[in-house]
Amino acid sequence: MEYSELIQIITIRNSLYKFYQIKKKNGRGYRQIVVPYSNIRYIQNFIKTEILDKIIINEHATGFVKGKSILDNARAHKNQEEILNVDLFKFFDSITERRIYGIFKSLGYAKNLALDFAKLTTVKLPEEYLNTFKDQEFKLYREIVKANDCVLPQGAPTSPILSNLVANRLDFRLSRLANKLGVNYSRYADDITFSGNYDETPTFKLLSKIIIDEGFRINWKKAKISKKGRLQLVTGLTVSNDVHVHRKFKKEVKKHIYGCLNFGVESHIHYIQKGDVRFYKEWLLGKIYYINSIEPEYAKKLFEDYKKIIWLI
Repeated sequence: MEYSELIQIITIRNSLYKFYQIKKKNGRGYRQIVVPYSNIRYIQNFIKTEILDKIIINEHATGFVKGKSILDNARAHKNQEEILNVDLFKFFDSITERRIYGIFKSLGYAKNLALDFAKLTTVKLPEEYLNTFKDQEFKLYREIVKANDCVLPQGAPTSPILSNLVANRLDFRLSRLANKLGVNYSRYADDITFSGNYDETPTFKLLSKIIIDEGFRINWKKAKISKKGRLQLVTGLTVSNDVHVHRKFKKEVKKHIYGCLNFGVESHIHYIQKGDVRFYKEWLLGKIYYINSIEPEYAKKLFEDYKKIIWLI
């Protein structure tokens, strides 16, 4: 690539992404997806492969790490008396170009090159997305990200690893705190978990102080402590009696298979009033594969029944 072409891409970077929003599973708020077009994505893939993939990530980070999954994250907290969950507020959206510049600078790159790398891997979010924030959310967001700041785009191949590198000091401090208290710690993207004996996990006040020190904020709507004997979830998996897919999720999959087998696919889809049926077959199979990744023995019967379904759509 000619240097002049690279400079041009940096100059017009905000126009080289497709922006769209998807509603969150809980129905509250939106998630901004930012997909880079091929010209800038090609450069980002090069940066990811030739630079970022070669950097060792903190052992307590389990999200976006090759060879690790939500199962590894959950296993660290199985059969514990107490689970503490904290969610980081607007995780990708709150990691600014300045922080990404600092990452590349810390890797030994010259200032001008570190700045170019930062510009190639961040983008300014559109106003229509920022307008979806509630007043309190927007006020909190502006404590971290100033107007016109560029941030990590959700959808760029470089963003997951860069987010882990930015959170490295946070992982270091929280894991050191966990060792001091004699409890377990892990982080899966924006999902932070501590576990251990009753009343030994850190206080929310202390966690908030450390998290603010490290340039993040807590999403207090998702901060909670779960005691043994009640539902304990870590990245969507139950951990109170080993690690399992939540029974509600498995029950839903069995309900779909039963409906398709006994009433036919079209009748079942009409009954459940599922809007988009174009990929229903793949959607259902994907749910079974998810269960299989956590509980392969349980998934065997699901696969067998799935194969018996007569697909007419």
